[in-house]
Amino acid sequence: MCLRDGELPLSPHDVRLGELAGTPFYIDGQHYEQLGKPPILVDVSPGAAEGFSLEGLKGVHFVTHMP
Repeated sequence: MCLRDGELPLSPHDVRLGELAGTPFYIDGQHYEQLGKPPILVDVSPGAAEGFSLEGLKGVHFVTHMP
């Protein structure tokens, strides 16, 4: 789920993975550990988001992949 900065308070257990266009990108630390700390790729796909997530203004949404 991608949210605007400040829409969901950070937990002390969240892990900062990097930045997207100058915006910090976090993941729940326990979930990240359970996944085995994989590389995570954030991409853009056409259409509306299938769940609760930030959508772009041009009919696109963010998705994450673990290559």
